[in-house]
Amino acid sequence: MSGAATFFSVVTALVMIGSAIYEFTSPPKFVDLVARLGRYPGFERTLGAIKGLGGLGLLVGLAFRPIGILAALGLTVYFILAIRAHSKLRDPGSESVPAAVLFALCALTLLTLFF
Repeated sequence: MSGAATFFSVVTALVMIGSAIYEFTSPPKFVDLVARLGRYPGFERTLGAIKGLGGLGLLVGLAFRPIGILAALGLTVYFILAIRAHSKLRDPGSESVPAAVLFALCALTLLTLFF
């Protein structure tokens, strides 16, 4: 595995695990977003679990590359859907920027794992 792939995998994993921990605290702003999407109360924990498992998958992928590739792919798709959800809600651009930045980070991680 290249140095760039290792670097991006570790950084992305730490960001995802940190974000998952944040979502498990049920911050009011995120709870409101989930409610506006019409999801059930507590769904933010499900989203946090997806991010946390994706981050763990990236760390496991340091030893077993296919797991890392699948985790990076899953997280990339997750953030495409997050951007779509913000668009559906017609959120201002400032609300979509974090999802777009995290999408870019996950996509870069995926690309470095392939090359």
